[in-house]
Amino acid sequence: MKISRLQMISAVALAAAFLVPGAAQAQDPDALWRAGAQAAQQGDMRGCVDNLRAALKAGGEAYERWGWLHLTLGKCLGARGQRDEAVSELQTAKDLVAEDQEHWDVNNTLAQVYIARGNSGDYDRAIAAANEAGNYSGNAQQRGVQAKTLGQAYYFKQDWSNAVRHLGDAAAARPTDADVAQKLGRAHFESGNIAQAKQWFEKTLSLDRNNGTAMSNLGRLYLDEREYAQAINYLGRAVQADPQNMQIRNMLGRAYLGSSDYGNAISQLSQVVQARSSDGNAHYNLGQAYQAAGDDARAIDSYTAALQYLSAGSPARAGALYDIGFVYEKVGRYEDALAAFEDSAAMRADSKTTDAIERVKERIRRQKSGA
Repeated sequence: MKISRLQMISAVALAAAFLVPGAAQAQDPDALWRAGAQAAQQGDMRGCVDNLRAALKAGGEAYERWGWLHLTLGKCLGARGQRDEAVSELQTAKDLVAEDQEHWDVNNTLAQVYIARGNSGDYDRAIAAANEAGNYSGNAQQRGVQAKTLGQAYYFKQDWSNAVRHLGDAAAARPTDADVAQKLGRAHFESGNIAQAKQWFEKTLSLDRNNGTAMSNLGRLYLDEREYAQAINYLGRAVQADPQNMQIRNMLGRAYLGSSDYGNAISQLSQVVQARSSDGNAHYNLGQAYQAAGDDARAIDSYTAALQYLSAGSPARAGALYDIGFVYEKVGRYEDALAAFEDSAAMRADSKTTDAIERVKERIRRQKSGA
């Protein structure tokens, strides 16, 4: 079974006029493939899959040898998230298609399905398929799509240098593609190119002003640089876009803390603790906000909660022990302060903690002597 692309498009356009419901139609492979193609054009992927599978069953060997049919069925299966089945159909199509355009299409689609499936080895399979697609690309648009596909595969593989290279090519070919710009920003960030990362995240927002990923990444960069006003701007917008994302809200709380806006810091971090009650770092951040605000009792409560969940021997636990020791000392609980400082020193010995231990020991000695 071999038809030209023009004949296929014309047949699809006329399909609705000839499709008559009934049992006979269900056994007519020509009617079935037309119905499947029409469903694909209309975004009805279930209808596409059902009709094309029925066409294969009804059409016999001639239809089983039709590469376009397997290619289209593979695309529709991929769009429905049935990725293992999509791979099977697309692999079959690879051996059957004849035209360069179809070779490009089947390999690029196969690469994208591998990326979406994301099993062990799939990103390498995607790279191989995308490179094979490149052998059949006939125009700049196809080369831009191929560059994006390769860039995505390297991105999810976390091969950041190759992701930067291919996503850079894709961005040059597809200057209005916000997804490419956002991923290129992340790849630059992971490669240590902070200035380039900012540039591409800002480019993303110029293309898609509500892109929450770009906003949160920009906020994170500014937070790391202690540029708290900028961090609050971007993270605040990101929280509005995704209010249930506690990771972003936690960063926003830390940005408010860094800017000495303790009320907003406590408000944001309290919500994080409510949603993630077993997150030791969230309790620790809230403790720091309470401590900075001068609410010693709540600071002690938050640090105590943090110590229930922070890993033994971790730097975060050592920091929480030092901070709770400092608050204990401030409120006159010297024995508790000494125990906290000594536990912290056992994990992270430094002059600050050593000095604190000696200072509290002296306070205890004086307290016992009545001095």
